[in-house]
Amino acid sequence: MNARCYAMALMAALTALGLVTPALGQNGDMQRSPSTVSAETRALERFHDGQRALEGDELLTAARHFREALSLDPTLLVARRGYARILIVTDRLDRAQAVLAAGLERVPDDLATARMLARVAQQNDDPATAIHALKAIRPPADAPTTDIPANLAALYRQTGQYAEAAAVYADLRRVEPDNSTWVLGEAVCLDRLGRAQPARSAWGDLLEYPDVDQRILDYARNRHQALRDFALPYGD
Repeated sequence: MNARCYAMALMAALTALGLVTPALGQNGDMQRSPSTVSAETRALERFHDGQRALEGDELLTAARHFREALSLDPTLLVARRGYARILIVTDRLDRAQAVLAAGLERVPDDLATARMLARVAQQNDDPATAIHALKAIRPPADAPTTDIPANLAALYRQTGQYAEAAAVYADLRRVEPDNSTWVLGEAVCLDRLGRAQPARSAWGDLLEYPDVDQRILDYARNRHQALRDFALPYGD
């Protein structure tokens, strides 16, 4: 047996006895096997690769890295949103919406993903999906910002769900009583529902706000009068 064969046989024997670690680098340090790196860690690495590609305006490369990250960890929502942004700028709204909706199914209370999905769905003329996204993370009316419930109320109005919209506007009025927008929204919705007395009261409340456009004030005054005298149905 020549020297090389003898050395290989000796190494194999020592390895079998557990006396030598098989994965040694040339510098003597242990090399970490890919199998020992968690999928979550590898997903983050792919995500950061995608971010770097984006910084270099390499959209196709960035999209590939984001997809790889999601294949390793579907709950990595930063990668999901990064991929969705690329789909949006390349005018693939249906695909972007599907990618975000899948993420929200996995992590239902993720605010950033829900808000992005709502925006994409509205842009994609799908208010029902936008409502579903915002309802999943709807904060209390007294949260630091009111943009989510306000957006939800507007979507309810857009889809003819006036009772739901009126309820959200009423919550917003209690939190921000000086905001005439919420009064107007509630008045419109109550009027649409044919609830004459509550609608008249809301229109009357709106007349007390000094910052309302004069045309809106004129309309509010007309509705307030009409509901008192004739109980006329809501008119456009």
